[in-house]
Amino acid sequence: MGAFDQVIGYEPIKEEMMQVCDMIRNPEVYRKMGAILPRGMILYGEPGLGKTLMAKAFIQESGLPVITVRKSKGKDDVLERIEKAFKEAVKQAPVIVFLDDMDKFANEDNNHCDADEYVAIQAGIDDVKDKKVFVLATANEFNKLPRSLRRCGRFDRQIEFSSPNAEDARKIMEFYLRDKKVDPSINMEDLSKMLDCDSCAVLETVLNEAAIYAAYARKETVCMPDLIRAVMRKAYESPETYRKMTEEEVRKAALHEAGHAVICEVLMPGGVGMVSVRAEGENPGGIMHRCNESITSQQAILIALGGKAATEMYYAGMPAEGCSSDIKKAYQIILKNLDQDAALGFSLTDIEPCGYDSLSQFQRTKMETAVQTELERHLLKAKGILQQYSDFLEKLTEELMQKETLLYSDVQRIKAECNH
Repeated sequence: MGAFDQVIGYEPIKEEMMQVCDMIRNPEVYRKMGAILPRGMILYGEPGLGKTLMAKAFIQESGLPVITVRKSKGKDDVLERIEKAFKEAVKQAPVIVFLDDMDKFANEDNNHCDADEYVAIQAGIDDVKDKKVFVLATANEFNKLPRSLRRCGRFDRQIEFSSPNAEDARKIMEFYLRDKKVDPSINMEDLSKMLDCDSCAVLETVLNEAAIYAAYARKETVCMPDLIRAVMRKAYESPETYRKMTEEEVRKAALHEAGHAVICEVLMPGGVGMVSVRAEGENPGGIMHRCNESITSQQAILIALGGKAATEMYYAGMPAEGCSSDIKKAYQIILKNLDQDAALGFSLTDIEPCGYDSLSQFQRTKMETAVQTELERHLLKAKGILQQYSDFLEKLTEELMQKETLLYSDVQRIKAECNH
């Protein structure tokens, strides 16, 4: 088994990294074609996606020794260790210099592009040119790194890591479940849809928490309620105990979440991974988890407004509560679209350094009017969709009130019963 086979999924990324490994192991083949080994490669993306694991697989597969620089907590002279690493690399070549979590090397702020640590890395890369030293790095926040460091000639290969797709997520979960006693009734499709879009670290943690719950309850196997409990707590940070809602609060919360879910299912069939209602603190609320599928800005706006649309349809004349975050989300998407389409007559990008306060009263009024008009237009469209699929909305709401949490298979069954 090769080193990359130990990492589940991410086949396109593996292929790209194996190509660089092949160049390291078989330089003559590439030299004959006039191809030169990239100076460096950086793996970037959200925390917990397996960047460091993949980097270690690359190092193992390359067969080269490695000099690692990683910032530790507390007092840490990382600058001195960066400089020392590149000097040692020249002596030990061929070798890999591995800069793990490189975006953490400088002070934790957003204005350190000229930090000495990054200047030292740039100088180090330039100094080892033609010295058989390959520089490998990982970073969570790629855009925090200075452009001069990110440019070609320093990190020629830049590979972005995203959350595992549905197929990879399922493989990862099956791997983490291999040593756990899992009830045979568990629907793996429901499980993968519940956790779609989450990082490898979240998947591992959720499945382990479910096993802890089952063991503490002295169960024979891990069951779906254990997994749902772990998902709610770890993936959505929902408290273990929450206030019992009144029947009317449950109905409003269920209707709100069902509104999101119905529009999502209509626009993106099979896109709802889970729907749940419960009170967070003093406020009734819920979750509508959308699976990791491509989505247009228009779809995103309509889905965001689904809860408000459903509430206003069934509670005419009453203000729709709990919609502020949904409206804010739709507002931001609409504003971005208007800016991109030059519909405002001025560019919001131009005012970024000074922000909203730099707008004139005329510009503010024009922007607010344009956004509000689009919000109302999309809200009417969302209501039209819900009216067309009112039986789906009502059945989903009723079952959500009864069960609190509905999984992918539940949503699909209800939709099928409505003959849509």
